[in-house]
Amino acid sequence: MQRFAVCWEAHPEQAVVTVLDPKEHTPRVKRELRKIGFSLELCGTPEPEAENVSPGCNHCRIVQSALKEIADSILPREDGRCVYEVQMEPQSLISSRVRANRPDVRVTVQILHRDNWDQPIDECEERCLKDMERALRELGACQGAWSAADMHG
Repeated sequence: MQRFAVCWEAHPEQAVVTVLDPKEHTPRVKRELRKIGFSLELCGTPEPEAENVSPGCNHCRIVQSALKEIADSILPREDGRCVYEVQMEPQSLISSRVRANRPDVRVTVQILHRDNWDQPIDECEERCLKDMERALRELGACQGAWSAADMHG
């Protein structure tokens, strides 16, 4: 974890869904934005001595491979009600003020319903996210941002 200063952020996955509005005298179809799952973003950065870091470079591919391995290792093995998709962006770097605008490689784990994908977030998805976050903490990853104190101690 320290080698690539791995950290994570979780965000709700949202979708526009069509629903019947039962409050109307004559039920009408309406569209609403609904939280349907989670995205768990794993971020890591090439080692400080890496030079000429650019999207898709060898340094980034090494980080991405490590993040993919971490993502695969934290996926719940038992619950059949959720589905997980590990997504990689091989030709991109991101930066965030939260992480001092460092050049981050990102791997995202989507947590969604296996069936009826458009249903609201339920206890299964929430439990899966919490289990994955606990596994990341146990591995030594930081939530949000990596601190220099964590990196050197």
